[in-house]
Amino acid sequence: MAIGFVVCAAWFFTILAGFYVLYCPVLYLLFINHAIYRKAVDVLFALWELYPTALFQWCCNTELHHYGDYVDPDETTIIFMNHRTRLDWNYVWIALYHATQKPDYFECICKGNAKASTAEKGFLNAISRGKSKIKYVLKDEIKCIPGMGWIMQLNYFLYVKRNWQEDQLSLSQFVDYYSKLRYNVRVVLFPEGTDLSEENKRRSEKFAASKQLPTYEYVLHPRTTGYVALVSRLRAAGLASVYDVTVAYDKPAQTEMDLLCGRMPKRVFFYFKRYAIEDLPHEENDLRLWLQDRWSEKNRSLQRFHEEGLFIDPATNHSPARRLPRSLDVAKYGFAFWTLVDIFFIYSFCYSNVFKFWVIYHSLLFIFVTKYFGGFQNIQSRLLNK
Repeated sequence: MAIGFVVCAAWFFTILAGFYVLYCPVLYLLFINHAIYRKAVDVLFALWELYPTALFQWCCNTELHHYGDYVDPDETTIIFMNHRTRLDWNYVWIALYHATQKPDYFECICKGNAKASTAEKGFLNAISRGKSKIKYVLKDEIKCIPGMGWIMQLNYFLYVKRNWQEDQLSLSQFVDYYSKLRYNVRVVLFPEGTDLSEENKRRSEKFAASKQLPTYEYVLHPRTTGYVALVSRLRAAGLASVYDVTVAYDKPAQTEMDLLCGRMPKRVFFYFKRYAIEDLPHEENDLRLWLQDRWSEKNRSLQRFHEEGLFIDPATNHSPARRLPRSLDVAKYGFAFWTLVDIFFIYSFCYSNVFKFWVIYHSLLFIFVTKYFGGFQNIQSRLLNK
């Protein structure tokens, strides 16, 4: 339990320290130069993604096994995956750290070949390891979490309320915002909407029975409305591909309490399969059926994984290739950087009254903006429109 507590404390404290020390000063660029602000906050987030990679793999010896296709970090894409536990998103950063390592040569196992980016990367893109930035689709209440939720507001993630009239407006605002900036994004989506707990599994089985759908053992039935709308809107904004990602664990940490108690998986498995946007249908109903077919394949692949330890590529009916992991050197440098940020925060908070006021002021500011404006992501959108 002590190890789990230390890991969770280090993870959350680094988020708080980074928010007050780095994100709050950068916030004011929003009112000076929107394009520079956007790049600055996304570079900060990309640097922070190195911290959990080093924390879990270097400090906790978590093994990350990834299979299938290379993930292009320069293209606009949607990454959708099964939601095995409440903590899946925390391992996505680690998986993408390895999956975006470009091999000397690669052959995409989908029908269309992945297109290598020929665009030259600027300095900030080089630091953040690609032009395309990670954006999660999250439950709306997460934006209220101190530190973590506030950073996600500044990074403009897509929040949903499970109310389609409101979510449709949020989706349109999200796509329009990045389209106006001509910005590449990698949107991470969990179509199931919740994790594979016993209670959620019973609800999914009840839904399947009412709709005469097959019953799944290893996944929940996906919710297709948001996925279809996201694909349709992003397709018009330059969507290049979608990735069907399957995640599995040796011993999953189902909830945050499991992680806090030190019940962490030692081996995590990710399987990436790329589909070029040209391979996806255009009609909404066909897109729904396409996603449902992927989930049926995913359930079969996970069944084989739990029986034989191997995923299945539905195109070939063979096991996908396992990719070599990336060196953790860059992640270790990132870990050292954020450790220095932690030390600076502790020293400043202990010895500087000005810094204490800085912390209190920005905490109250974000509570106010979240309550009365719905979050800084809405302010960013309004300022860009003006």
